[in-house]
Amino acid sequence: MPPVVIDLGIVVLIAGMTYALMSEGLWGAALMCMNAMFAGLIAFNFYEPLAALLSQNVDAMSGYADTLCLMVLFIVSLLLIRLTTESLAPTMVRFPMPVYHIGRVLFAFLGGAITMAIVILAFHTSPVQKKMFGAVDYQTKPPFGQGLDHKWLAFFQYTTGQTFAQRLGEGFEVDRTKFYRDAKVFDPAGRWLIDHQNARPYGDDTVPAPEAAPADAGAGAGAAPAGGGMPAPGGMPASGGMPASGGMPAPGGMPAPGGMPAPGGMPAPPR
Repeated sequence: MPPVVIDLGIVVLIAGMTYALMSEGLWGAALMCMNAMFAGLIAFNFYEPLAALLSQNVDAMSGYADTLCLMVLFIVSLLLIRLTTESLAPTMVRFPMPVYHIGRVLFAFLGGAITMAIVILAFHTSPVQKKMFGAVDYQTKPPFGQGLDHKWLAFFQYTTGQTFAQRLGEGFEVDRTKFYRDAKVFDPAGRWLIDHQNARPYGDDTVPAPEAAPADAGAGAGAAPAGGGMPAPGGMPASGGMPASGGMPAPGGMPAPGGMPAPGGMPAPPR
């Protein structure tokens, strides 16, 4: 399938969701945008352990566990949060007319884009061709290079490292860039898209090994510019600090300490 057809399909779906959410007005569209965002955060926080549990107990579902758990968690969370917000805020709030029209379009579009990003990522976890629809792989950024899936992974990575960070404590520092330090981040090596592409069972388009991959190979989940165009604050990558290609030398060009070979292949000097 030509990539432009996939991109146009995504744009049409986002436009349809935007049109539907616009009918909720500014207040309703803003609530639904927030609902979709928090439902996505809940789904990505819990789908992996739930999928592992499902795979261990139901062999027939092992190939579909990630996709099923991700979408069920997202849909159920969205419905529950929607019911909660409808109960807490049952009436519309009045806004000045220009603010009302601009706001409802903006929040409706954001809500549609977030929902579409989750759907695209669910396809990444599904047991299909390594190049989905014959065109989409870990480097593709649908639609039209905007990379909704990459941007969501970058956002989720940031929430696990900063906003909702779970600290591992002293001695458990996992972030070589010192940006997230000892936070238990979602994808410290930035390999979520790569690993899921290699896990898909059909096709021969496997991703090269980290040391042979291009610089943006592992940045899908990490907010590095190659993985969604969203660099983390301060210019530090949000992927837990692991280099995407696995071949970056130690700082200052010096080999890694401890007698172990540095990532660039140079041995450490004898002590």
